Amino acid sequence: MSRLAKPRPTAAPAKGGRQPGGTTPGRNDPCPCGSGRKYKHCCADRDRSLSFKDDFALTHYRRGVALETQGRDEEAIEAYRVAAASGRAPESMSRLGHLYAKRGLSAAASEAYRAAAANAGGVVRRLDLVRALMIEGKPAEAETEVRRAVELDPRSAYGFWLLGRILTETGRFAEARTALERAITLEPTLGGAYYDLVRISPIEPGDRPLVKRMLSIAPTLTGVDQRIRMHLALGKAFDDLREFDRAMGHFEEANRIKEKLGSFDRDAFARRIDGLVERFNPKFIATHVGQGSHSDLPIMIVGMPRSGTTLVEQILSSHDKIVGGGEMQFWTQRGPLFDAASDGASIAETQRRTAEDCLATLRSIAPGAARVADKDPFNFLWAGAIHLVFPRALIIHCRRNPVDTCLSAFSTYFRWRADFATGREDLIFYYRQYLRLMAHWRVTLPSDQLVEVEYEALVASPEAETRRLVAATGLDWQPQCLRPQDNQRIVRSASRWQARQPIYGHAVGRWKRYEPWIGAFGELEEDPAAFK
Repeated sequence: MSRLAKPRPTAAPAKGGRQPGGTTPGRNDPCPCGSGRKYKHCCADRDRSLSFKDDFALTHYRRGVALETQGRDEEAIEAYRVAAASGRAPESMSRLGHLYAKRGLSAAASEAYRAAAANAGGVVRRLDLVRALMIEGKPAEAETEVRRAVELDPRSAYGFWLLGRILTETGRFAEARTALERAITLEPTLGGAYYDLVRISPIEPGDRPLVKRMLSIAPTLTGVDQRIRMHLALGKAFDDLREFDRAMGHFEEANRIKEKLGSFDRDAFARRIDGLVERFNPKFIATHVGQGSHSDLPIMIVGMPRSGTTLVEQILSSHDKIVGGGEMQFWTQRGPLFDAASDGASIAETQRRTAEDCLATLRSIAPGAARVADKDPFNFLWAGAIHLVFPRALIIHCRRNPVDTCLSAFSTYFRWRADFATGREDLIFYYRQYLRLMAHWRVTLPSDQLVEVEYEALVASPEAETRRLVAATGLDWQPQCLRPQDNQRIVRSASRWQARQPIYGHAVGRWKRYEPWIGAFGELEEDPAAFK
């Protein structure tokens, strides 16, 4: 054989132009498909097309990963969409599911994860199914699937991380800790797993080796999201250890990194509030509210994030006729539709369709419940639309000391959203706009439909405040509402651990521990409007 001659594969040819092992035949060779024609006259063009398509899809997938790592999620979404349409569907749909979930687009995220899992096998794709089941509120099925996954691959760090999250949501903290520790042992750079781990119980002095390990790993992380979660985890750890200066340093670093994900447009948000105040004025509501649904099924628990909404939902859903639906996304998607409804007929039609769809959603969650609670705190934006659609719906506004509220938001992980930011100055601006809108709802909506509860009063006098809340629902009193820690429902909010504890008051005035480092947040303590 000549030195320049290439050996031909001796294995049976595969259907199509590609040979076993990926070797491509020469142009004048017989086509491996068995047609009897030369390769150049048969499958060569098709194979070049497929190869180009594969390369094209892979290029866009890799571009999506790079953009996501940089926190440029919108561009990453577009790159993954192109890659999914061009041939790398499972991997790209999985990443799309992740990015949709970050934005709170639950239905889109579930659909993407299921698409990723549908036509591909293996443990990685099984975990996509687990993620879809978690989003869909099917924890038992999700746990079954993830346990199968880690049995198939005992070295799946992401499998153990997902298992730990499922166990946390169901209140099984000891089991969750074991799973999360296994996850970070297998993959030490999972910043999100550390975040979940430190939040399932207080960090004690005996946990110093874990904290030391986190400190050593933090500088090595490259993914924006993982870095944010790791620094928030370190902040929580040092808060528990009462090293408040170090805790604040990590909270600040997390928020500096988070700014890379996108900027908060203060002017746009202020205009949004202006528009809501102008649109949902007393005359507009009085004119159209009579066309709303007569159902009193919805209970809306609203307020600033970290203002006690999870505690209120846990208390009310302890009642056997009230079901907690968690942080639903319904009104975030439907509220803006009222902007486009310009005349009486279109407003009435928007009310009708919104009521039908909302009731169908709530009944799918809890078919036999008398009331269903939606505790998405951001629904304070849509209180006017909610009242227009459901004049008998109960809207519970949760309030907490403004500095405690903002400090807690500053130190908690939130998925990025364009209309909310946890950076210090942006958060203060957001809080003041929230106050402005709630002042409008207070004088616009009926006082028996907009009930307010102070977090500090609730934890100081739990029975009196709980009785008042239950009475507002129109249901009979049930004593188990005083023991929300016994409520076995799934809790997905950042307060998963706190929701399983008896009502306590040691978070009241937490900001005073940080007084030397509180900075601009202190302005809210001196702002009379913050306490109205």
